[in-house]
Amino acid sequence: MSDIHELMVAMDLRGDLPETELAELRWHLGLGPRPEHITEQTIIVNEVLDLLDDEQVPARDESGNWVIKEFPRPAWEDGSPYAATKIPGAGCSILVRADDHGDGRWALTCRWEIHPDGHAEVAGLLGWLAARLHENESFFGYQRWYEHDEPELLSVLDGKVVTCREGAFVPPFWDEPAMG
Repeated sequence: MSDIHELMVAMDLRGDLPETELAELRWHLGLGPRPEHITEQTIIVNEVLDLLDDEQVPARDESGNWVIKEFPRPAWEDGSPYAATKIPGAGCSILVRADDHGDGRWALTCRWEIHPDGHAEVAGLLGWLAARLHENESFFGYQRWYEHDEPELLSVLDGKVVTCREGAFVPPFWDEPAMG
């Protein structure tokens, strides 16, 4: 059994995004290198020492905590088109300047297969994008668990991405509470 979701978003972003934000967006979409302003984070790993892989070497900090230093992960590693594994068709990330409309906006389309390990990065990116829409109605998207036939539409409501399920707006899959 797999936990893969399909996520498709298409939106127009403001044309006045600073170059640092565009560089970070390209990195998150898998369309560019990690910008220099994204630096290593110190992560306390006291409770998960036995879960670290061989490349994560912990050290003690000045407080005696076991820590590792890692760069944040982008929301998507590789934006180039690929043949999807669990959903039909292809996955990709596309960001283009829409100069022909006179407003200089940025047009963004992404279709990804998302595993739960990437939910935090996707949540951060989608929240960031929702705050930078060209216009309130310049967003379209859907989510779908790979075994479901019907997608759930995504919307931006009060600056947050939500999904419509059974006539109500609820959090998208990456913000749903963990079942336990």
